[in-house]
Amino acid sequence: MAVAAVSAKDYSGAELYTSETWMYGKFEAGMKMAAVSGSVSSMFLYHNDSYLGGSEPWVEVDIEILGKTPNSFQSNIITGYGPNNKVTSEKHHEINPSSNESFHTYGMEWTPDYVAWILDGKVVRKTVKGQGDNNQVQDLGKKPQGLRFNLWSAEDAGWVGPFEDNKLPVYQFINWVKVYKYTPGAGENGSDFTPDWSDDFDTFDNSRWQKGDWTFDGNRVDISPSNIFIKDGMVVIALTKKGQEGFNGQIPTDPEGDLKSQQTNPPTQESSSSAQQQDNPPASSSSQQVNPPQPESSSSQQGTDQPQQPQSSSSQQVTPQQPDAIPLSAYPERYRIDLRHFNAKGATVQKNSSKHIKVFSK
Repeated sequence: MAVAAVSAKDYSGAELYTSETWMYGKFEAGMKMAAVSGSVSSMFLYHNDSYLGGSEPWVEVDIEILGKTPNSFQSNIITGYGPNNKVTSEKHHEINPSSNESFHTYGMEWTPDYVAWILDGKVVRKTVKGQGDNNQVQDLGKKPQGLRFNLWSAEDAGWVGPFEDNKLPVYQFINWVKVYKYTPGAGENGSDFTPDWSDDFDTFDNSRWQKGDWTFDGNRVDISPSNIFIKDGMVVIALTKKGQEGFNGQIPTDPEGDLKSQQTNPPTQESSSSAQQQDNPPASSSSQQVNPPQPESSSSQQGTDQPQQPQSSSSQQVTPQQPDAIPLSAYPERYRIDLRHFNAKGATVQKNSSKHIKVFSK
C-alpha cells in the first residue's frame, strides 16, 4: 500500500484512524458495514510506516468486508517488508445477518502469543505463535499499531468483484469503539486486558481521531476527509463518486444501542473471545478470561464463564441478628456476600481463616 498524494480519481472513499498506537491490546467496534461489488469496508490494526518498505517492517491485522460477499469477512495478518515482500494469511468467516444488513460487534485481540478475531463475542479464528503462522505473530511484535477503519474500492476484481459504481453511494456506520490495553493477568478477574477508553461518537474527538487524505496503489478512490461524518451518535464513512461527497440519509438503528444503553441494560447472554469455541486451540491458552459476576460492562464482551455461585448456607452468609430479622431469602442477591474467601479487610484468605461479618440492607 504505497501512500501517495491525493490524485484526480473518479471516486472518493475515507479512512478514520487513531492518533495513538499500541503494542498489543484488544479492540472492539459495533458496526454496520458497507458492501457493493468492488468495495472494501474494514477495521484493522496498522503500523503507520509499514508502506515505506526498506528496513521498515509491514505490520497489519485486518477485518475486511469484500463487496462481492457481504455475508462474510476476511481475516488477515500482513507481515514482511514493503509492498512486494509481504506475507499474508487470509481466511473467511460467515456473518449472519449479512454485514451490510445488520450491526455486529467486531473485535481483535493482539498479544505476544496470539491474534484472535471475534464476531459478536465468539472467536472465529485464533492464530497462535509458532503454530504454522510463518512467524507472523512474532513479526507483529516489531512495531506498535494504530486502529483504523476505511472504505474504498480495490481495482482487483478477482478479490472484491467488479466495481458497481451505479450503486454508489454506500456507507459504513460505526456506533461505538472500545480499546483495551494489554496488561497480562492484571485485568478484571485476572484477564489480560484492561479498558483504556471508549467512544460513543456523540462528538468527533480531534485529539483521538484523524481523517485520512491520500490514496495508494490498487485503489480507484481518493481517501478524502470530506467523506467522514458524525451524525446521531455514529461515525459515517462514505464511498461516493467524486464531487458527491456527503451524507443526507437516515442513520440505521443498532438494536444493541450505544455503550451507555448497553451498560444500563446489559444483554442477558454474554459471550467472550476466550469462552467460545476456537479453531484448533492449543491445549492451554493465556486468553482464558472470566466475566465478573455483575455484567455492568457487557459491551466489552468479556467471558461467558461465570464464577460458580456458592449455595446458600448459614456458614457462608450471615443474617442480621435482630428481634425482627428478615430472612436472608428476602434480601436482593446483590447484598449477599460469600465469606469463604475474604477476611474482614477484604483480603483473599483460606477458608479456615476467613472472618464472619454482618451485612445489613436498608
